[in-house]
Amino acid sequence: MLSLSLEKLRFVLLSDFYSDLLTEKQREFLQLYYEEDLSLGEISEHFRVSRQAVYDSIRSSELCLERYEKDLGLLFEFQHLRHVLADVLEHLQELETNVVGVEEKTTIQYIKTRIHSLMNPSVPRRGSESRS
Repeated sequence: MLSLSLEKLRFVLLSDFYSDLLTEKQREFLQLYYEEDLSLGEISEHFRVSRQAVYDSIRSSELCLERYEKDLGLLFEFQHLRHVLADVLEHLQELETNVVGVEEKTTIQYIKTRIHSLMNPSVPRRGSESRS
């Protein structure tokens, strides 16, 4: 997946947000095409359908994903939120280097951990349990 173009990456992200709104076959074709990097021919052989049918399904799915994003804006909001949180983390890092108190540093570390958990909700982080 390292060789993904920006367009392919965009459709992978859109799929992450909206794939439940697609049919099972659409989800499968998109996953194989974008994430597994299979060609249209390879997908068509696997499903015993024409290459054109695979292309049409993927293209239709892409249009659906774009329409969902236009209407709902979940990817845009996610990217905006990550940008804002990254900016806050950068400022917290600067603050942490200038703070001398242990309690303040502990509080900053806690805030940074919580922000990381917001930025990466599927990745559990050590120390992200509630503060006592």
